[in-house]
Amino acid sequence: MTADERRAFLETGSRTAVVAVVRPDGRPHAVPVWFALDGDQVLISSPADTVKVRALRQDPRVTLVVDDPRPPYAFVKIDGVAEVSGDPDDIRRGVTMIARRYLDEAGARDFVGYATGPGMVLVRIRPERVLALDRVGG
Repeated sequence: MTADERRAFLETGSRTAVVAVVRPDGRPHAVPVWFALDGDQVLISSPADTVKVRALRQDPRVTLVVDDPRPPYAFVKIDGVAEVSGDPDDIRRGVTMIARRYLDEAGARDFVGYATGPGMVLVRIRPERVLALDRVGG
């Protein structure tokens, strides 16, 4: 995929991403998340006390995968470095972008209220390597 095709793929519909991090004991941890793009960066929100956020504070390396499970199949894999932000303005801006992607106006308002509450953070993933393949199944 070209850069424009990757962006279109990532912004199409309401696909979720799987984020994988390294736990302090070396085991992988992978979870599905909602996300939005901010330029070339990927944004996710999370409670600060989750396994993924605690792991990212220890080791900011992260892999994010978004796939289309329908034939002929496609995916984008991003290896990058994460930055965890507790800045209220950054969180509000980021979670608003995420909410608009997945929810109607009322749902987005509720999500922003939840995701900007106490103990929430915004994670910005800066891509270092991207692999994007279209039609991997034929």
